[in-house]
Amino acid sequence: MNIIRSITRNLSGNIGKYAAKGVGLAALGMVAYDAHYVGKLQSDMYATERDVAASSYFLNNTLYDSGMSTIGQKVKDGAFAMELDQTWRRFFNLGIGYVKGFTSMLTNHVVPFALGLGALLTKGKTSKICAAATVIYGFGKLIANFFGLGVPRDPLK
Repeated sequence: MNIIRSITRNLSGNIGKYAAKGVGLAALGMVAYDAHYVGKLQSDMYATERDVAASSYFLNNTLYDSGMSTIGQKVKDGAFAMELDQTWRRFFNLGIGYVKGFTSMLTNHVVPFALGLGALLTKGKTSKICAAATVIYGFGKLIANFFGLGVPRDPLK
């Protein structure tokens, strides 16, 4: 009983503070989740595009031979085979693509990110205002996405 009483006593005056921090943490969590997901997708897409570009260059190199040298053709075929077997470039391109996707999603969600950060890192009235603005922004986005507000109408109908 003493534990429950002490918890309720500590929470009674601080519910607004903890609710604001919770809203800020939830907003940052949602933004980070979206950014991580888009980062994973973008990393694979970017790395695949770079692999295809490099492989097509070496494939074109093997297809076009300026001379009749079999040794030169074997060197070109070896370079193409080595290009297909390498994995280090994909490793780095995956990282570059992830960073590009993650940061692009952070810039797309700059408003909830900033409001969530404000609710989490500030104190007092500023924190509560940021939390309220985050909730209002979230409900606005929810209603707009649910009802399709802002989507252009079909001009043929």
